[in-house]
Amino acid sequence: MLSQVAVEAIQEKIGKDITLIDFDGVDGSLFDFYVICTANSPSHADALAQKVEEEVFKAMKIKPHRREGLRNCEWVLLDYFDVIIHIFLKDTRDFYNIESMWTDMKQTHYEDVN
Repeated sequence: MLSQVAVEAIQEKIGKDITLIDFDGVDGSLFDFYVICTANSPSHADALAQKVEEEVFKAMKIKPHRREGLRNCEWVLLDYFDVIIHIFLKDTRDFYNIESMWTDMKQTHYEDVN
């Protein structure tokens, strides 16, 4: 499953506060999952995005449909159609707080890997 491959790639590069939001089966949803995490710095966000792309391609032979935010790496978005990966810097994640928009969806929070 692409979302799990992404979570494991983020954990491998020490991404923090990983949350998986499950939209699977929700009428009208354009995607099945959000994977959200926090990076320590712009270079860390870039490294997380690269690792996700590398591991997803290795496991599933697909590339993201769209990549956004790689210029400043405050909020990087990798669009795999059914799975959207959001990689935030802490202040940007706190500001947008997108998890709060989906409190009625199943959310899985992963423990940080040290």
